[in-house]
Amino acid sequence: MSIRPVRRPIFTRRLVAALLAGSCSAMPISVPAQPNAAPSAVNNWADLRARLASCWSVPPDTKGSLIAFRFGIGKTGSLRGAPLVTARRLEGDRDARKHYEDAAMDVLSRCFPITVTPSFGAILGESPVRLRLVNTPPTAAYQLNSNITIFAPP
Repeated sequence: MSIRPVRRPIFTRRLVAALLAGSCSAMPISVPAQPNAAPSAVNNWADLRARLASCWSVPPDTKGSLIAFRFGIGKTGSLRGAPLVTARRLEGDRDARKHYEDAAMDVLSRCFPITVTPSFGAILGESPVRLRLVNTPPTAAYQLNSNITIFAPP
């Protein structure tokens, strides 16, 4: 059995020689822009809470306000029917109260539909969600189920 030397094309040999000699200059490489990555799929109650919190923008001059909803989410991550307002305490002047209520409704319109994992989608399809948006100082809350309280950021 004879061993033959590996033959490389002339271009490769010249490129390697140029690189070793340091005579190559860096060429700019254009990288195509990647679109904004889609949010990852919601896989549990904590993920859902974080996603809903990221959609909420608290209006000014509404300290002490709260609004609560009850709604269903289908196994594919879309709202099942219209959300029901179950509680409402709006503080501030007329405009502030209106802005708070609009901001709360916007959470649902901006966040849904969401992408859910199949296993969590099966849980969502069976669980009514109770969401409270509260503009008071945060208190400890046990948030591992479909009762979700989101406090305004300090």
